[in-house]
Amino acid sequence: MPGKRDPLLEKVGLTIGKYGLLPYSSQVVVGVSGGPDSVALLHILYRLKSVLNLKLWVAHLNHKLRPGEAEREASWTKRFASKLGIAVISDSFDVPLLAKKKGLSIETAARQARYNFLEHVAVKVGASKIALGHTASDQVETVLMRFLRGSGLEGLSGIPPARGKIIRPLIGVFREEVEQYCQDNFLDPCFDSSNRQRICLRNRVRLDLIPYLSGHFNPQLESSLFRLLQITRADNEYLQGEARRVWKSLIVDRNEGKIILNFKKLSSLHLALQRRVIRLTIETIKGDLRGISFRQIKSLLELNCSKGTRIISLPGNLRVEGRYGQLVIKKKKKEEDEVSLSYGRLRVPGETKLSELNLRFRSSLIKKTSSWLSKNPNFAFLDHNKISGSLFFRSRKIGDRFQPLGMVGTKKLKDFFIDLKIPRFKRDKIPLLVSKSEIVWVVGQRISERFKIDENTKKILKIEVREENG
Repeated sequence: MPGKRDPLLEKVGLTIGKYGLLPYSSQVVVGVSGGPDSVALLHILYRLKSVLNLKLWVAHLNHKLRPGEAEREASWTKRFASKLGIAVISDSFDVPLLAKKKGLSIETAARQARYNFLEHVAVKVGASKIALGHTASDQVETVLMRFLRGSGLEGLSGIPPARGKIIRPLIGVFREEVEQYCQDNFLDPCFDSSNRQRICLRNRVRLDLIPYLSGHFNPQLESSLFRLLQITRADNEYLQGEARRVWKSLIVDRNEGKIILNFKKLSSLHLALQRRVIRLTIETIKGDLRGISFRQIKSLLELNCSKGTRIISLPGNLRVEGRYGQLVIKKKKKEEDEVSLSYGRLRVPGETKLSELNLRFRSSLIKKTSSWLSKNPNFAFLDHNKISGSLFFRSRKIGDRFQPLGMVGTKKLKDFFIDLKIPRFKRDKIPLLVSKSEIVWVVGQRISERFKIDENTKKILKIEVREENG
């Protein structure tokens, strides 16, 4: 290390090496608020600059939350970076307005604005890394907050040292060490007055809960919790790796916006893996896990996929279907299941092609005694005199009912499909032949009792359906 021995500098250097945070000749945007953590981070990276051949930029965002104080922090940051010879890119953003528009908490809105700004700066300057000043003390606070909210093993793993472009070189350093470093190096950082307010949960945990637990239960509380999160992170990383390995073997089908899993095989796994497989599937489709709760994951795993179709809606416009041994997780279509598609009129006699479904129909009128009536489901034999007007093809819609051949009374089309164990995703591909508003034939499945041939039939409408080649 350059200059005299500095334990904190060495500690940060070890963290950088352990997690591979800064490859040689990295270009780094450093998020600097003006507070002790980010100022110490910038100063340390400046001292490591020649050793690691780093190219540094400072990014500072004024959240417009503390008039006067925020402007002083912006000016201080620019002066400090100037002394180090590091370029500064700064901006301001109306976080209260964003919070109001999107219905977010101030903390969440500020975080979104900050990360969006840092990503924008990194793209602008061509940086591959964004360095943030999160410390081990932040880790402890985060773990306690997540514990209070009932988080699982992943939540108790704390903040990762790296995620994508984001790196956290101070993640193994406690706040007291950072403040001592600033004092020893005469950095004189700014102090955010809002950190003393007990409005947000993090501040109450920092100012009240941790001192109370440390004073009454464990003087080494922060060190103990930091050790706990290191253990849970290692365990969680192993389980995540196992889940990803088995996840691939459970996928029956996958395309853009949809993944189908083998539910029977999924159910045979240990519950810890089942939950992770579900979360991994949702995250793959949705892009994140925001809004996904433990209770929702539990509900998905309790779906009875062996009988009919069960449906659950999730945040992020997701739809989960449990059907006949499969679990389907997909993005909802706009107005799904609410719009019936019209495919056109059946030509009688003649040929009709439904290009959308890759089907071709051939119809003809025959005498009752002139033909053997096939029981092949791809043929329909109807009493022509019972049909009023033209016949049309359409897709199913909510509320459809018909009277299946051989049944007394009508039945919901949905229940008919369930009885036949036809998966939900295939139902939309089965056209219905209708006369006015009445279903005449569920193509390839069954005709209606109302249009069957009987002793009074004089003329038969014969219809054959075939799949088009290619």
